Amino acid sequence: MRKTILLLLIFYSFISVYSQTIKDTLLTNKTFHILRKPSCDSLTIIEKIFLHSDRKFYFPGDDIWFKAYLIDGFDRLLSNHSNNLHVELISSSSKIISSRIIKLADGLGNGDFKLPDSIKSGRYKIRAYTNYMRNFSEELFFTKAINVINPNDKQNGIQDTIKYVENNILINFFPEGGSLIDNVSSIVAFKAENSLGKGCDVTGRIYSSAGDLITTFRSTHLGMGTFFLRPIPGLSYYSIFKCAESIDIRKELPKSFSSGEALCVLINQNNELLITTKTNSKTLDLLSDNDLSLTFSKQNEVIRTMQYKIKAPITNFVIPTNDLPNGILMLTLSSKASLPLSERLVYIQKDAPLNIQIETDKHSYERREPVSLRISLSGDSTIERKGNVSLAVVNKSLTDNSSSFPRSISSWFLLESDVRGIVEDPSYYFDPTNTDRLKNLDLLLRTQGWRDFAWKYDSTYFPPENGFTISGRLRSYSFNKPIENSRVSIGIFGSKSRFLETVLVDATGAFKLSGINFTGDARLIVTGTGKKGRLQGELHLDSVFYMPPKLSDSLNPVSIFVEKKYGSLKTYYEINEAIKKKYKLSDTINLGEVKITAERHKDPQTVKIESSRRIYDKPDNEVIITEQMQGYNYLIEILRGHVPGVVVTGSYPNYKVQIRRVSSINAQGQPLVLIDGNEASFEDLTTMPITAIDRIDVLKSAAGIFGMRGYFGVINLITRTGGLAYVPVKYAINKKISGYNTSRIFYSPQHLSHSNSAFEPDLRSTLLWKPDIYLEGNKEVILNYYNGDNSSLIKIISEGITTTGIPVTGVAEYEIR
Repeated sequence: MRKTILLLLIFYSFISVYSQTIKDTLLTNKTFHILRKPSCDSLTIIEKIFLHSDRKFYFPGDDIWFKAYLIDGFDRLLSNHSNNLHVELISSSSKIISSRIIKLADGLGNGDFKLPDSIKSGRYKIRAYTNYMRNFSEELFFTKAINVINPNDKQNGIQDTIKYVENNILINFFPEGGSLIDNVSSIVAFKAENSLGKGCDVTGRIYSSAGDLITTFRSTHLGMGTFFLRPIPGLSYYSIFKCAESIDIRKELPKSFSSGEALCVLINQNNELLITTKTNSKTLDLLSDNDLSLTFSKQNEVIRTMQYKIKAPITNFVIPTNDLPNGILMLTLSSKASLPLSERLVYIQKDAPLNIQIETDKHSYERREPVSLRISLSGDSTIERKGNVSLAVVNKSLTDNSSSFPRSISSWFLLESDVRGIVEDPSYYFDPTNTDRLKNLDLLLRTQGWRDFAWKYDSTYFPPENGFTISGRLRSYSFNKPIENSRVSIGIFGSKSRFLETVLVDATGAFKLSGINFTGDARLIVTGTGKKGRLQGELHLDSVFYMPPKLSDSLNPVSIFVEKKYGSLKTYYEINEAIKKKYKLSDTINLGEVKITAERHKDPQTVKIESSRRIYDKPDNEVIITEQMQGYNYLIEILRGHVPGVVVTGSYPNYKVQIRRVSSINAQGQPLVLIDGNEASFEDLTTMPITAIDRIDVLKSAAGIFGMRGYFGVINLITRTGGLAYVPVKYAINKKISGYNTSRIFYSPQHLSHSNSAFEPDLRSTLLWKPDIYLEGNKEVILNYYNGDNSSLIKIISEGITTTGIPVTGVAEYEIR
């Protein structure tokens, strides 16, 4: 018995006599996922990241504030697949000048960059990605261009004059489905661009190789448009086109094939897909009664497959979109052998538009006047309205004014991250006030290719990061083989984080500890122990420094700055700097106040002390051997009375030492004795000559670092340089590492009459930055802040995403007089 047909198939009202009847069409719906790569995550997971930053133009010493949103590309829900986000600030010469690792919690995180006072003018780039995203094309990384203006930079990277380029017009033609086919009428889309990659309006004519005028065409949106063409066998076709300021230019059309199958897709008023497949008689003879497949996929994940037999030159379907996901889909028509015959991108619009409503209590303010701002989600009340958003209030002249429709979180997640190349005026297609936006979006998809979501490597795998990983190998120093029953102690000690754990070493000598969570700079101390907890072996760590993906040679040099725009921003900065110097608000120090000295090299004894302490970094107590102490008979006697908590009893040769620990005053047992960080004997406290020792370090409890042998404390004898031969410590590693970026809090002054800020200039370009606003239903969130001293237009930009995966944007403006 046939399976119930899940997709409704009906005829167009204008169905041709060649169309087959529904009862002759066999449809089989199949929903499945693409195969998993062995030992890897499911390739169905596509991560997407968006960064909302406060503005586009910056000056030396400015802060760049940003909020990160990580989603699953399939359903656009916030994702916890990766917890580590790598954010980099890249110079115009493609060098990473600063980087951050941002901790993501449920797909959300925020951070900042502090620009140095010496930064050069130029076009910079912010790049954001997860480690897992490196498995795919780097085109999936989020990138955003910013501009830095430093008028004091003698090698100014931004010119005061306009750079003129030759205005060459390029045009490309895109037959619907991929190819022209003889005797098959097809829609041909085109896109015309100037030398700067911007769409330009063109008009033109299509001629056959016989010299006959076939049709004319005219662009309708950003250099894009369509025309119909039915190729005749044996003829080729070319265009003659021009823009308003150019001469006639000739461009050949793609070659027409003698056989093939064309795929035409339209969307009707009911948001249904009107699908037509077309072929000629030659192809019909080849494919008649063969199964063809029409596959719906999103980012390489197959959503549905329809199978049918071709029995006529034209076959029509109407496909409801109820069960299809929102966003860009690829339709692929394939033969029985899975050979693609035709492809087409379509955009399914299902989500009712939601937006962020922003209202201020006034439209015009005085300088330093308080502002009360209300923000909420507005739109279809039947949709769950809950979401996380970020908000920036900035000087409008420092925002992206190069386009009336700049990038937004909606345009990035729904369009730009799914198609190749740069999308001009991307947010135009998601502004409901643009009545032709969906028609023009379909035109864009006809002319702009689908991004490649294919797995990038055959063997290398970049796993999702959830915390930090410390791994390496511990082997016998003498025999270069694993040490039986060995362990490794891993400690991370910082001002914001402290962590200590012991892990087993496997039969090959390898060890690994994952999921470590720490913030800021810290000291990593790793020690290896063998049987009975004795310190031994040679320790090798895998790299604890993240190696970022390679960068291209340079950023795109095309960057248009209108002289008036750059000149006004330069003046804005110079005036602010003059005020800062007048009120001594500058963070810099005059050169006359600085005494320049040569760098001091560490003396050998300091080097030895640091090397001897590499296992534990700092002792609990330290005794520096003085000339007066050399009168003692034994080193152990110096400890008596000189170190709090250390009790020495007995006499030679039966001394006993007890180190009172914080956790247990009456701890029993002898401490571990080291010489220059190397394990020694307790008897060395009585046999080592005092004149050979520079200092004595005492650790009250070091079981986490030295195992059970350090449970009763540690005494480290650090020898003088030139005394005993120094033996390098190979069973321990001590180095500085960095964890998650410590997010700073944006400071917004309150201009009260009794506050210090009442007497200081307020020259802020970013008046408010709020990265963590939660909106729900009709509830309003009220934000209060003060304006600064600059008279200007102020722009408020808010970006975010709802809990159901709908990206939202809101914009408002007001004036400071």
